[in-house]
Amino acid sequence: MSGPLALVAPGILAGTDGGSGSLAGLSRRTGPLRDRPRDASQARSPESELTALAEGLAEQIATAVHPDEVAALLESEGLTDERITGQLGHRDLFALSVTLFGRVPRRFPEPPPAADPWRPDTLRCALHGLTFALPGIAYVLGGRWADGPDGPFGVSRAVAAWGAAALVGWGWNQALAHHAHLLLLAGRERQAAGALLAGAAAGALLSTAAATAVAGFGLPGTLLFATGQSCYVAAATVLLVLARERTLLTVLLPLPLTAVAGGNALPPALITASLTVTAAAAMALAAHAALRTASPPAPAARPARDRRDRRDRRDRRLWTLLRRRTQHAGRSARPAPAVPGTGRGRRPTPRTPAGGLRRVLRACRSHGGVAWVRSAPQAVAGVAGGVLVVAAGLAGEFVGALTVGMGVGEWLLFRFRGGALRALRRTGVGERLPGRVWRVLGGCLAGYGASLAGLAAVESAVLPGAAAWTVPHLAVLLALGCLLWLALLLQSCGRPWTGALLLLGAAGAAGVLLAARAAAPAATIGLVCGTAAATALAVSLNLTARVTTHR
Repeated sequence: MSGPLALVAPGILAGTDGGSGSLAGLSRRTGPLRDRPRDASQARSPESELTALAEGLAEQIATAVHPDEVAALLESEGLTDERITGQLGHRDLFALSVTLFGRVPRRFPEPPPAADPWRPDTLRCALHGLTFALPGIAYVLGGRWADGPDGPFGVSRAVAAWGAAALVGWGWNQALAHHAHLLLLAGRERQAAGALLAGAAAGALLSTAAATAVAGFGLPGTLLFATGQSCYVAAATVLLVLARERTLLTVLLPLPLTAVAGGNALPPALITASLTVTAAAAMALAAHAALRTASPPAPAARPARDRRDRRDRRDRRLWTLLRRRTQHAGRSARPAPAVPGTGRGRRPTPRTPAGGLRRVLRACRSHGGVAWVRSAPQAVAGVAGGVLVVAAGLAGEFVGALTVGMGVGEWLLFRFRGGALRALRRTGVGERLPGRVWRVLGGCLAGYGASLAGLAAVESAVLPGAAAWTVPHLAVLLALGCLLWLALLLQSCGRPWTGALLLLGAAGAAGVLLAARAAAPAATIGLVCGTAAATALAVSLNLTARVTTHR
């Protein structure tokens, strides 16, 4: 038997006497399982009997996945051996079930439509795009501190210091955000907030130290800007992980207002104040959000204890005091009195809450090295992707469009996962899944490329000194953008190290070729990113063609 089956098929054994479907009246009813009369004038051929039986039980047989289920159905309906051998012409119940299973086609009921777990939040993705792009105004306002002695990679030491701080911050905060999201998914909001507080502070210190190592202490303006940049990136990570996008957007409002008011034409003190207010507000709001999440919930009001509970507590205190006095007087020969509720002669164990240090150590053991190792691919991908973006920016390529397009890329990533899941649900047994999933992937990748091209046109027309909207510049932008998007796709499909290693290989190859000056910087970045993007696309096609990827 293969599961619960209806004892009486609906509409088969129903009669006229009150609608009863009991097996007791089986011989008196007109249904496919009723014994046919033995009269030769009313006798029917075995084929007609079999056809009538198949038509009467078609609804139940169509949903069976094995002939044994049909046999269980026939047995539960009370089909007799005499009718199987005499009227239906089969040797036993199982032979009849095989015949009926092959005669009735399979018709399985469609599952009810399920909610899309990958439904994108359009407003949140748009806010992410704005919060990724608006900090770039700070670099425009801080351009007066970008001059100075020459540094590595053909730029000033100040710009190199800012790039070093940005790379360290990107890698560290990517891993921190992933680790905090894991804790949030596990329902550990307080641990996630604590990890964000400690990790953001450590990331800001590391980024500032990297900028100091490159620029030295001879450029105070550069170091102050790098410190503010590091603090802002750490605070923005905390706010974004805790879903405070609108708060972060409010913090960034002074930057566009200052740029509209005149930008670098304003006095240095006003620009410094605008940047300082932005960074300080971001840090304050991030700390407030994290502390509010990390604070323990307010204890619920305990119900008033009745008189019996108060008497029990009083008796416990009296018995404890009596035993202490007895032990102090040296009367150890007498057994200690039993404490109510704790067992005879057994001292109650005090229940004291664990201290703060013990909680921290326990959290470190539970979410320590093993959990942070799971976030290592995000750190590698953040540093490698940052190297490629910085190299493209130094080569004069479209970087603003790429930054704003991250919000669109996030939205399309959700769309692909949802579309692939719908394609999996609509794919039958004899159909192929890869064709449907690849069409969804191609549409999302084409949409992302079109959005990057449109944003590049806006950047070229609005921003002074931006790259021209030509085919070579668009090719570099599309190659780099598709590589970053496919790396994120591999991360979301459970292959974070694959995307991280592809980005790392592209960054390493680009660094070697740029240092050797084998070709123009733009051509080098475009060639390396295009090759890595083609490899990532091949891996993604193979990965998304599997059913287990979308479950």
